Amino acid sequence: MAEARPPQLAPAQTASAPSARSSARRLVTIGLGLVLAAALVVGAWFVGGQQGFDQIGRGGINSRLLPRVGEPAPDFFTVLGDGEVVLLSDFRGQPVWLNFWGSWCPPCRSEAPEMQAAYEELAPRGLVLLAVALDEPLSAAVAYAELNGLTYLIAGDPNRKLTGDAYPIANFPTHILIDRDGIVREVILAELNRDQIITHAAPIVSPSEGT
Repeated sequence: MAEARPPQLAPAQTASAPSARSSARRLVTIGLGLVLAAALVVGAWFVGGQQGFDQIGRGGINSRLLPRVGEPAPDFFTVLGDGEVVLLSDFRGQPVWLNFWGSWCPPCRSEAPEMQAAYEELAPRGLVLLAVALDEPLSAAVAYAELNGLTYLIAGDPNRKLTGDAYPIANFPTHILIDRDGIVREVILAELNRDQIITHAAPIVSPSEGT
């Protein structure tokens, strides 16, 4: 009578144990990775909220860095499309609508004809509209203005070397309304239409003729 022997597993069966352990390790690793990623996202959101970074797109932190309403607008010089160098203070005694924009910026392009329409109404009342293009060659901004019939002043600061310290722009477009005494009266970090521009400019411009 043959001696009884313990049953042996087939080769395929013996190989399944390490494979199962490897799969389990991969699942654990993936799970830990997801937990860590979620923790990083939550942590970044919390820290960002504490610092105000969650408001950047809507002007939260940028509005705190820009000139304050009620204070003098910091002076700077820039270059117009015809090569003339001008200071912001050159316009003292006139209400100034200071606009930071770029022809590469979709909201700025959408807003440009609205600004032109408002400018045509406000210019006879003394308003100076100075649009400073950032992050692009001045020639590109001038070409865009000419192509679209923009007649207000176009200036440029391609590398932000002229305006960057006093006006750290993070939102496009940015509008800063300055009265005749050079005092900042309003900062607007949003795209505006013609009627909105006229409404916001009303406090700094002269009354229209006949009023």
